[in-house]
Amino acid sequence: MSISEEPVEERRRRRRAGDPHLTAEDRDLLRRLTTGDLVGAFQAGLDAVTSADPLLGGDTRGGD
Repeated sequence: MSISEEPVEERRRRRRAGDPHLTAEDRDLLRRLTTGDLVGAFQAGLDAVTSADPLLGGDTRGGD
């Protein structure tokens, strides 16, 4: 049975149960980005994006 044939209720149940869409490798990369050796590069990227876009940086004025 393909995912398109799967009953909607079953998909909803799996989603609510926390059915993982991330692989172990994905979780490892996210862990490294947020608490490991890549945290500095990740923070620098976030800082660059927030300084380039005032709304993402928390400015509620909207730039107009």
